[in-house]
Amino acid sequence: MLEVEDLNLRLGNKHVLQHINFSIPLKGEIIGIMGPNGAGKSSLIKSLIGEFKATGRTQLRHKSTTSQLKQITYIPQKAHIDIDFPINVEEVIISGAYQDIGWFKWITPKVKAKLELLLEDLEISSLRKRQLSQLSGGQMQRVLIARALMSDSALYLLDEPFVGIDFLSEQLIIKKIRQLKLENKLVLIVHHDFSKAGDYFDRIMLLNKRLRYFGPSDKATDPEILNDIFLNQAG
Repeated sequence: MLEVEDLNLRLGNKHVLQHINFSIPLKGEIIGIMGPNGAGKSSLIKSLIGEFKATGRTQLRHKSTTSQLKQITYIPQKAHIDIDFPINVEEVIISGAYQDIGWFKWITPKVKAKLELLLEDLEISSLRKRQLSQLSGGQMQRVLIARALMSDSALYLLDEPFVGIDFLSEQLIIKKIRQLKLENKLVLIVHHDFSKAGDYFDRIMLLNKRLRYFGPSDKATDPEILNDIFLNQAG
């Protein structure tokens, strides 16, 4: 179970997240985190992993989320990736397995097989020796998804994975995310495009500083609900 109780986050003078409460079973489910700009979507993800110091209680399997980071995979927005770092695609992807195998151990046949499968499924085999600076936005995001999937986590947190990428990359990535659901993983995705919400997500959290709605994706786009999210500000 992922449990959040009375989570509050202040950044400077801003009360970014206010009294957030929810609990989600650790089963196969894809949940969208949506809302207006500045609503606290990315801040919620960062609070779960301890990057932002929120108050309240956040637990994974009845232990603090910050003590369970080996069970959590986080994929930040592409803007936070240093593309000039001298490392190639294959090395980036393999680095995703280091929390399981350790930094100074030989790559096992199992890890090698997983690498080859991800390269094939995400159609980046031909890019394996390229430097990050040589990739398009969509190619980069596929590499970051492959890196994340090298580790076996209970919870996957993705921050705007579809921003600025091509149609093929988006389709390949959502296919892999759906495979995580079939493997009984919980996936939370910060997303902004309501036109695809019903296709991508089982349930949706609508945030505007407070959690305004958490339920089936086909109900999240009701005009009455969206008006509450986008027109009313949390006090």
